[in-house]
Amino acid sequence: MRLHRSGAWVFASIILSGCLGTAAFAEELVPPAAAEKAVRGLANAGLGLGVDITKTVYYDTLEDGPLYGLTVGVLEGLSWGIARTLVGVYEVVTFPFPAPEGYRPILTPAYPYQPGKTDVAD
Repeated sequence: MRLHRSGAWVFASIILSGCLGTAAFAEELVPPAAAEKAVRGLANAGLGLGVDITKTVYYDTLEDGPLYGLTVGVLEGLSWGIARTLVGVYEVVTFPFPAPEGYRPILTPAYPYQPGKTDVAD
């Protein structure tokens, strides 16, 4: 019983010290642009195809009706999903380099699960 309580105290003190340390150095924990590009690339490569198809079908159905959404929307979502997956692979491979300038996302929205239809960023 004592061992169990002492283990709980040790665990609580580790968590508390981690929280205090995080709060003290919160400004240093902002991810650099290269790391953000790598995470964005992984998300786009892994989720791009499936999410873009369903998202495009949804938005095309809202705009032009269910027949359009289930036909053209699927094909449009497939093409944007392939593009997003390839862009994700490109971003993962090139994440250490600031290309495009300033590590800007190539597609908008930057992540596949963000709302809005996929398009090329300006």
